Amino acid sequence: MGASTHYQAQLEHPELGLLTWDIWEYPVGVENSTARNVNGHEVIHDLRYGLEHVPDIEDADDWINPYIPNDPYEIFKESITEANVLVNTSGSAEGTGLINRMVFSHYITAMEAFLCDALLNAVSDDTTARGRLLKELKGLREQKFTLNEIAADPDIVISSLQNHLRSIVYHNLVVVGDLFKIALDIDIFQFIDDKDFLFKAVLLRHDCVRRNGKDKDGNILDVFTKDFVIETGQAIRFFIASLALAMDQRVFRGITEKLEKLEAELSLSGS
Repeated sequence: MGASTHYQAQLEHPELGLLTWDIWEYPVGVENSTARNVNGHEVIHDLRYGLEHVPDIEDADDWINPYIPNDPYEIFKESITEANVLVNTSGSAEGTGLINRMVFSHYITAMEAFLCDALLNAVSDDTTARGRLLKELKGLREQKFTLNEIAADPDIVISSLQNHLRSIVYHNLVVVGDLFKIALDIDIFQFIDDKDFLFKAVLLRHDCVRRNGKDKDGNILDVFTKDFVIETGQAIRFFIASLALAMDQRVFRGITEKLEKLEAELSLSGS
């Protein structure tokens, strides 16, 4: 789902001190959250501010038909490898370093991107998986289309499902686990050695991208040591590698079953 972008406006007032307004964009084009810090003063009338993203006309088709990579796992591996190099060469032993927090956040983002793209790919290629989701997901199964809409877009069912899947927050592993179980009959949690560790890492990422490495009370977090960041990356890499293998094996079993069925049909017709 891409990187999270943090925008901040600052005003150094001679009497009020430093005042800040923040916006977090995640995924691209979506205003995820906002915050302001008025240095303990009372806000009488706030500024009007928000995210406005207007794509270039040349890129309009990319927004209408977002690209789904053919091999999300290869992209994940390349991304994780680059992040590993960065933390090993430029990371610090201290738990408050910027590079450490950046790499830590990227590990979670890379995991989200794989989960989203891998599920989109699987659903696009598998009519059974699509049928399961359309049957089970509330909000999708109730959708109705007119004949004109279907005539204008024969793939309207697939595109509607894809749009719904893109709207999911993929660091919510409980929701994502349900989607994989419904669509592919795969329990993603069997591939996570320590669920509590990974769930906590997701929450800590929020502290990195939304509060610049501070908790909700404004305390600076010092947990992002080099060793902790590397451990998090290894846990995520093992999880995604195991899940990707299970998805490949599922596809292979499906092909094998189709070949066996075809062979049986040919054998019967030959007799």
